[in-house]
Amino acid sequence: MADAISRLTRDELVTRAARALGKVDLLGARGITLVNAEEIEAMSGLLAVMGLVPIYPGTPVPETLFITPQKET
Repeated sequence: MADAISRLTRDELVTRAARALGKVDLLGARGITLVNAEEIEAMSGLLAVMGLVPIYPGTPVPETLFITPQKET
């Protein structure tokens, strides 16, 4: 996943993820079948950049699903 994030600029990552979202939003279940692997990778990368914690297969749901930056004091 880190490789996918590092090889795309932030704008490319967001644009690719937004195209996938557009397909799903416009066409619903049919749109899901039109999303390609690169778009899924971009959506996943964007969620990771936004702080969503991955839940690996067979592991419980953590108490906190989003990592929030700590404020400096």
